[in-house]
Amino acid sequence: MEAARPVRRRSASARRNDELLLDAALAEIDASGVDLLRMASVAQRAGLTTGALYSRYESSAELAADVWTSRISAPHRAFLDRAVRTLLGDEPEDLDAVLTELRSPSRETWVALELLVAARRTDELEEVAMEDLRSWMAEWGAAPDADPRRRAQVLMTLGTIWGVLLHVIPGREELDWEPVLSRLAWSFRQPGAAPVGELIPDPAAPVRAVTEDAAHTTLVESVAAVVARVGLDRATASRIARRAGVTPGAIYARYDTKEHLVESAVEIMLARRLEDDVTEHSYTFTDPDPGLATARIIAGYLSPARREWRQFRVETRVASRRYPALGATLLRVQNNGIRFYLDTLGARTDEERAVLDLLARFVMVTPLGLNFADTVLTDVATTDWRLVTESLLSPDSA
Repeated sequence: MEAARPVRRRSASARRNDELLLDAALAEIDASGVDLLRMASVAQRAGLTTGALYSRYESSAELAADVWTSRISAPHRAFLDRAVRTLLGDEPEDLDAVLTELRSPSRETWVALELLVAARRTDELEEVAMEDLRSWMAEWGAAPDADPRRRAQVLMTLGTIWGVLLHVIPGREELDWEPVLSRLAWSFRQPGAAPVGELIPDPAAPVRAVTEDAAHTTLVESVAAVVARVGLDRATASRIARRAGVTPGAIYARYDTKEHLVESAVEIMLARRLEDDVTEHSYTFTDPDPGLATARIIAGYLSPARREWRQFRVETRVASRRYPALGATLLRVQNNGIRFYLDTLGARTDEERAVLDLLARFVMVTPLGLNFADTVLTDVATTDWRLVTESLLSPDSA
């Protein structure tokens, strides 16, 4: 029987190069996004040869997966741990640390969002990032087969934290989210009764573009569908044109760049939808059971009919860190939505608008964050949101 070969110990120089390459890859993903991660760029940033990189990784996807494992998993899990301890624990000793990260997110936090959203379409990342997240959920007693209320609370925590991060990307605003987190923590500590009957989601039809020209409508819906599927950087003009049934030249006859088309799609498909949602759901302001009404709205928002639109929304949010013009468009749409919400509520004075501004943002943040959670976890949409909204929106929580 052949003797086992001894394991060769890596030299100090090799280990140092490992670290250099991982640090360089992290910086490249932060600057350019995971879909534009290039092996040559990483090697150049690290001051090493591409041979040194290819001797360790077969592809940029394998490299990105190791960045998650070696550089992102531990700090992001620690951040989420602090958030859960703050909101679900008896003593919110970590609140200041969570608020600090939300006000000024670290590079690791931003890259975590990049890698998580890419994991749903990149096998190598999916194998490590999503499995990592599923194990984290299990550790916090929130696996799909866990106690339903506990799972709903952990998912709402994730939705709030990720939603805040996605919400602030376009304007880089350092907002005070302490009132939102404190109210959420209070609601989690309240006794909860099991909901009666089945939660019936609000009706939610697919989101369609509305323009004055059929060809333009098709083009806008096509770019939204392609970006939702593969991300902004992989959404080539040829692929968009093929889906729309036109030539790439037809795109450039209307838009100077692919990015301008994406910005137009954001204006057309997100701005109108935000206003329509506020109008359609205004009944919650006077509903005798706002917890039930809100749970129905969230369930409708997460319905399969809007999955593609939701993924388009997340992909453009994450990409806007690297595309300033897209970020400016998203910020304009977001601020217009907040103003529309405040006008609908009837806010008249500066004081009223200041108080309600955070509420308006929370109304945007929660669905956006749950949307993100739905892209990286399974069974999010089947959650009975009454388990968290009933106590959150009870009169005593005001």
